[in-house]
Amino acid sequence: MSLYTDSDSATIGITTMFSILISTNLTGNAIVGLVIIFYRDMRTPMNVLLLNLAVADAMVALFIAPRFILIHTFEHPDGQAGTWVCRLLTGGNLTWTGGAASVFTLVVIAFERYYAVTYPYGNKGKLTYNKLKVIIPLSWIGAVILNIPLFLTIYFDKKKNFCMEYWPPSDWLPKAYSSTWFFVAGLIPILLMIMLYSKVVYALWFKKEDGTVENITQNTRQGVIRVTRRVTKMVLVVSVIYGICWLPNLIIYALNYFSPSQNYGDVTYITSIVLVTCNSTVNPFIYVFVNQRFRSKVKSLLCCGKTCRNRIGDFSESTNNTNDPTDAVTQPTVVSTMRIKP
Repeated sequence: MSLYTDSDSATIGITTMFSILISTNLTGNAIVGLVIIFYRDMRTPMNVLLLNLAVADAMVALFIAPRFILIHTFEHPDGQAGTWVCRLLTGGNLTWTGGAASVFTLVVIAFERYYAVTYPYGNKGKLTYNKLKVIIPLSWIGAVILNIPLFLTIYFDKKKNFCMEYWPPSDWLPKAYSSTWFFVAGLIPILLMIMLYSKVVYALWFKKEDGTVENITQNTRQGVIRVTRRVTKMVLVVSVIYGICWLPNLIIYALNYFSPSQNYGDVTYITSIVLVTCNSTVNPFIYVFVNQRFRSKVKSLLCCGKTCRNRIGDFSESTNNTNDPTDAVTQPTVVSTMRIKP
């Protein structure tokens, strides 16, 4: 990591850049969480899922900080202590755990959008609080399982002053693991989202109504379509940004093991980490920019004072309202993860 460690100007620049990104990330995702918690009408099933995404995105930033910012404030221990510090703090394992949880949640949102558009007046595929009790824990359980090999293979290399992966002699293990990350967090989710959102876009913008829906007024139908289009635009933007930001890092991680003789360079590596950090940082701003209702709630929250306090309600009350009409209005997505690999 010569660029990062040997050049004072590069170190200062990288530290400053990550400091700005991480501060923005934590602030933005904290605001998302506060809006959902403080405003009872925002606690729809989709927004509870969004809260899970905000937590995952914040986790990405929180555990990127030790590697690129806090590392300059202390001397990294070596030996067994250094190994545990790497696995729990400076190696990025918890960053990738949060990232994987975000990826899995994005896929869930893509399926939700598909069912919401395909079956707009029925309950098929409808996101409910009971389903969330399964979906959210599974997203984190899956994320932890995916990262178990990292917790077992990362050690602190004193000579390189860096947390490194050290695999058993068989070279197929790191190849298999890096390939798993590429497919599970990259190719498969992106292909699924392309397939599902292409059907959604076709249904919303190109498919003609067949006129078979009964007992639904024209105004109601058009209102539902407008809301669904707005939400779909938002999640499409988030999904596209995810693919752009994540694929470079996942590809580099795999190539490090499939073509170890190639030097992909510190600039390429740092750039891929910056892209992943950006992915988890921009999502709250996408929600506010695209979703008018979310934007108005953020403005109200930032004014604080009496207005904000009066909006705080009993969470248990809101969770009983599974037919909240705002469920279709505030349905963003997010994902982010990163890989701190040399």
